[in-house]
Amino acid sequence: MQVSDLEVLLNLDGKVFPMDNGFLVKFEAKQIAVSSEIPHGIKYSFTLHDKLNKRVIGYDNAHSLKSNQKYGAKANMGSYS
Repeated sequence: MQVSDLEVLLNLDGKVFPMDNGFLVKFEAKQIAVSSEIPHGIKYSFTLHDKLNKRVIGYDNAHSLKSNQKYGAKANMGSYS
């Protein structure tokens, strides 16, 4: 049985992957009702967190299509080691 790309994405919901350097990669992906703001019916967030669990960068679709802000990355710029 072949698993669809959508199933793979939805199965990542709630998963946290620790990295060797102490950072974390977190996934959230939920199927929701289709709307004009989220026409594909998927709410997602993929984020990288530092050793103190502070969000470094993330990709999500939290903004409305009518918003002046664009979908995509929100980054906290700083020095990480």
